[in-house]
Amino acid sequence: MAAILRKLFGLKKKKKNLPRKDSITGRNKTFNVPYLSRLEGNTLQPGQSLIVRGTIIGRDEFIINFTSGSKVELDDEVNELDNRLLSIRVDVAAKRVYLNACVDGEWGREGAVKHKWTAGDEFDIRVRCHRECYDVFIDYTLVATFAHYRPLSSVSHLYINGDIQLASVSWEGNTMNLPYSAEIPDNLYPGRRLHVSGTFKVDEERKLKPSSFYIDLLSGTNCALHFEPILARKKVIRASCVGGVWSDEQVSSEAGFPFKKTGSNLFDVVVACNENQFSFYVNDVLLASFDHVVPPRSIDKIVVHGDMVLHGVHLK
Repeated sequence: MAAILRKLFGLKKKKKNLPRKDSITGRNKTFNVPYLSRLEGNTLQPGQSLIVRGTIIGRDEFIINFTSGSKVELDDEVNELDNRLLSIRVDVAAKRVYLNACVDGEWGREGAVKHKWTAGDEFDIRVRCHRECYDVFIDYTLVATFAHYRPLSSVSHLYINGDIQLASVSWEGNTMNLPYSAEIPDNLYPGRRLHVSGTFKVDEERKLKPSSFYIDLLSGTNCALHFEPILARKKVIRASCVGGVWSDEQVSSEAGFPFKKTGSNLFDVVVACNENQFSFYVNDVLLASFDHVVPPRSIDKIVVHGDMVLHGVHLK
C-alpha cells in the first residue's frame, strides 16, 4: 500500500543513513577466512565484548564459535572437535541466526532469531560476556541471552568461517565503572580517534529511565569538548568551557537523533580529531562536528559519565 501511495502522489521513500564500507570507523580492512585465534590471556573475563564486522558474500551460512581448543574442523588428523561453548550460525537464505553449544559431542537445545541480511550486506555481531551468560547483539540490538554450558574460563579460542568478507575482529572492555576517566597517552592530535561504546542504563527496580550521558575531553582545567546526548530532548549538545566560561551550545536536529533509550540498543560513538575540528560518528554514520577551541595537542584527559553501561573506551 505504501508503495502504491508513493506512485500516486509522487512521495519519495526516505533514504536511510547507511554505514560506509570505507568509513572512518574502520570497515576498510580484511581478515583471512577461516579465522582462528587464541585468546589473549587465555581466558575470557566478565565484561569483555567480542566485535565481529564484515560483509556477507554468499547465500549459504557463516559461523562464529567460542571453543575450548584449536580443533575446529574435522580432517585426516582431527576426528573429534573441541567443545563449541557458544556457536552462532547465520543461515543467510533462511534469514535465521541459530545459537547453540556442543559439549563432549552433545549439542544442546538450539535457539533462533531472525535477521534481515542478504548477500552484499554488512553485518555487526557482538557478544558481551557475563559470569552466567552471553548477551548477543546483532546490528547494535540485543537479540538473545545465552546461558553458559561451561564457565567463561573454558573458552580458549575464537573460530570464524563461512560466506563472508571479514573486516574487523576485536575485543573491548572489562567491567568499567562510571565516572570513567583516563589520561591520554601523548595527548590528542589530528588523526587520532576516540571510540566509546555502550548501552543506556535502565533502572528497572525504581522504574527510572535514562536521561543522558556525556564525553568530556579536557585540556588542563579547560573542557575542550563536552558531547552530551539528551534523550528527553532528542538532541545532542556540543559545547566547551575555557577559562571558566562556557560557550554557546551547538545542538543537533531532532530528526538526526541516533540514540535509543532502551538498554537493549548498543551505540558506538567515534570522536575523530581533525586539524580544525572534531567530527562525530554514531553507529558508523556522521552526526555533527565541532570546531577546536584549544589546540588539540593540549588535550590530555577523557571523562565519560552518565546513565549508561560502558562497554569500551579506546583510542586509535
